[in-house]
Amino acid sequence: MHVFNRLHAPLLVMLSLFAAPVALFAQAGDAPAQMASPGVTPTVFDAPELVERYQATITPEDLAAHLYLFASDLFEGRETTTRGQKLAARYLAAQYRKMGLAPHGTAETDDPMAPEAYFQPFTVYGRRLSEARLTVNAGGEPVATSVFSPTEHDDRAFFAFGTVPEVSAGVVFGGYGIADDELGFNEYAAMQAQGIDYSDQWLLILRDEPLKDAETSLLPTPDHAPSSWTTGRNAKFTHLMRGGLPKGILIVNDVGPRAEKSIAEMAAEAAARQGGVGNLSLQPQGGGFRFPPIYVISSTLADEILAPTGRTLAEVKAEIDANLKPVVFEVKGATVESTLSYETYEATTENVIAFIEGSDPALKDEVVVVSSHYDHIGMTQGEGDTINNGADDDGSGTVSVLEIAEAFARAREDGYGPRRSVLFLNVTGEEKGLLGSQYFTDEEPVVPLENIVTNLNIDMIGRRDPTYPGDRPDNYVYIIGSNLISRELHEINEKVNEVTGLRLDLNERFNTKDDPNQFYRRSDHWNFGKHNIPFIFYFNGTHEDYHGLDDEPEKIDYPQMAHRAQVIFATAWQVANQDARPAVSGEGFN
Repeated sequence: MHVFNRLHAPLLVMLSLFAAPVALFAQAGDAPAQMASPGVTPTVFDAPELVERYQATITPEDLAAHLYLFASDLFEGRETTTRGQKLAARYLAAQYRKMGLAPHGTAETDDPMAPEAYFQPFTVYGRRLSEARLTVNAGGEPVATSVFSPTEHDDRAFFAFGTVPEVSAGVVFGGYGIADDELGFNEYAAMQAQGIDYSDQWLLILRDEPLKDAETSLLPTPDHAPSSWTTGRNAKFTHLMRGGLPKGILIVNDVGPRAEKSIAEMAAEAAARQGGVGNLSLQPQGGGFRFPPIYVISSTLADEILAPTGRTLAEVKAEIDANLKPVVFEVKGATVESTLSYETYEATTENVIAFIEGSDPALKDEVVVVSSHYDHIGMTQGEGDTINNGADDDGSGTVSVLEIAEAFARAREDGYGPRRSVLFLNVTGEEKGLLGSQYFTDEEPVVPLENIVTNLNIDMIGRRDPTYPGDRPDNYVYIIGSNLISRELHEINEKVNEVTGLRLDLNERFNTKDDPNQFYRRSDHWNFGKHNIPFIFYFNGTHEDYHGLDDEPEKIDYPQMAHRAQVIFATAWQVANQDARPAVSGEGFN
């Protein structure tokens, strides 16, 4: 789900993987798939034993065979537009070719047997940070400056994100940046009550929430555990996206019991992630949504900003933590300036698309889309292991799509081809902002969007969430969005899970628009849902290795991953073979 530069593994070794894909990856008994007779394939509900036969072909061993290669260093982290991503695309095309699935790409090629036949290429526009400069002014005079770039950083601040090239504005201190009436702690309500408008100013906030120690909140949370305002990666930004963005955001990140690194250490790590591919967009840079700059700053720089008030950050924080009441104010006499400089370029990348045509003449124009993203976040600079292999994110989803595709191909070979067509879509650019799926739905849908009856999107189904709240940690999957557009699709998924005997906990922990993590927005189903196409997002939750160097194949729970893929396969089978498409009956996605 949504950090750069690269080291080069030997190209010759990687290319040799694809010189003879059939020899490398052939399995006993493989044969070209044949079309079934029209309209004969039963649903899961009518013939569960038949579907279980093909579910059983999705095995932990086959998933591991794919993933130990796909999420290896040879693919260099699969960052969009890089050599590793393009090698991954060729691997996927080779697998679909071996299964006998038809290519459904849009690339022009003179060779119908070439892997490019499966590709949907498109142009992306890149932007790499050259320099971010942050200046604090007091009384109209500069008092502190921080410069951040791929080659320069300091102990005062570093640039985290944003696109607005120049900002100069005053500052509002917003405490911890929390708006939570249930906890009785709403600093935005306090600003509103005081008539403070932060929309035209920088918002200065502390990390986390009032904490006694790293594992104990001072707020009245359940068991006094830290709330999602601390543990959620996006809770504070999600509130700002809904309530209105400031001119810029300054986050003090080196204070509090959960602050483990200095700003200098974090800046060095952030600088190592710069360069390389950088940010990507489907529009020429300068177009698209303009997001205000976000800087992570030190408490020392925060004190420079607060100096005109006569207060220090430590004093204000201590007051909030002692009284558990918001302390918010305008910092009169201080302004902050940000200037961002970028290098721009163009590049190409490609989705990978395979297709099984439906066997029922009356239904074959309708399509079930099974999707994953095959890109990841690439490499960092430094010594030792620098490759983010993305075994769970989203190697797990991508190799599951391969196994689901192969199960459908085997069923078709036996005379049980799906009545509706099934399209297998591995998108690129997800980590850069859902670009591949956006291109597929908004720019070049290879089938009419009105004919897509369902999207089953798979993003991270290979691990366990340490905070999973249920009683089946070895047999669960989070389902998200299933009832937003089609209640029927939600019920199909539940019934399939039961009649095939898998009985996973189809956990709805995150299945709400009010989820502070906003997972329902954060993978490729989003681009189908916005067109009112019913979808289910299958997800295992995050873990300590999310977007980290340790997201490796040996940490995958392959038996549980197989069960998750099996229930997705069976849900796709049911939707592809029942008489009517899932009704659009939910509350709506938008």
